[in-house]
Amino acid sequence: MTILRDHVHGLGQGTIARLLRTLTQREADAWAADWAEWAHGGQREPAGAWRTWVLMAGRGFGKTRAGAEWVGRMAQRHPGARIAL
Repeated sequence: MTILRDHVHGLGQGTIARLLRTLTQREADAWAADWAEWAHGGQREPAGAWRTWVLMAGRGFGKTRAGAEWVGRMAQRHPGARIAL
């Protein structure tokens, strides 16, 4: 899927939608399930050792999805961790 990601960046939403409609169901499911493949830079957690991550952005940026994906990864990496949102 990395090859697809490299070609998608910079395309308009309509073009991306048309491209995604050409994928097989299996390819589309894999694309949708792999957050790291299609998240934009502002939705990825910052590098470094930190305990708090604040996403300040406008409507439609993807803050909720970014937060949900990050919390999910933290829960998988640290079973039993106490997580607050």
